[in-house]
Amino acid sequence: MIRIFIADDHVMFAEGLESMLADEPDFEICGRARNAADTLAQVPEILPDVLLLDINLPDQSGLDVCKKLRADCPDVKILALSMHNDESFISAMLSLGAQGYVLKNTGKTELCTAIRALAAGKTYFTQEVTDTMMKSLMRERKAGVAKEPPKISRREKEVLKLIMDERTTQEIAAQLFLSEKTVESHRAALLAKMGARNTAGLVKTALQWKILND
Repeated sequence: MIRIFIADDHVMFAEGLESMLADEPDFEICGRARNAADTLAQVPEILPDVLLLDINLPDQSGLDVCKKLRADCPDVKILALSMHNDESFISAMLSLGAQGYVLKNTGKTELCTAIRALAAGKTYFTQEVTDTMMKSLMRERKAGVAKEPPKISRREKEVLKLIMDERTTQEIAAQLFLSEKTVESHRAALLAKMGARNTAGLVKTALQWKILND
């Protein structure tokens, strides 16, 4: 029996997911949470086999949750659920220890395959995600540079600039017309990609590589 924990703040999506997976004879839904705080509190107690983790949780980025749970519960396999087929989110989740990444438009058959793969100690990525990863790898190989600045998107540059201007998450969200949790996800992705632990590290790396100069 594969024990599954669902962490997603969209109630209809989470309930539909639970109902769909409950039909599988080898699956057991052992818990559900709507935010990062509850996920971080429950998962270490329940220790599911597989955690289905939305990377955009309302109180804290799924990226931060992934990082903490990899340290506290290394045996729990993490399958990222996301609407974003974006290189920055994918690479950030993988660098933080997620074993799989699937898009939220994934069908039941493929999602079940992904869960079973992770439970068996394998990794799993939907084809769209794999294509995105391969394109990124090909760009890096083509560049042929041993040491180069981290690659960040236009939106990440906008968020980074405002972070360096000492804007709060709320102020950044208002200026860029984004939700606060999306801003936090971009911030977490920047931390992971730039190898920084905090805002000071982001600023230091950005200045070192002159990321905002181009």
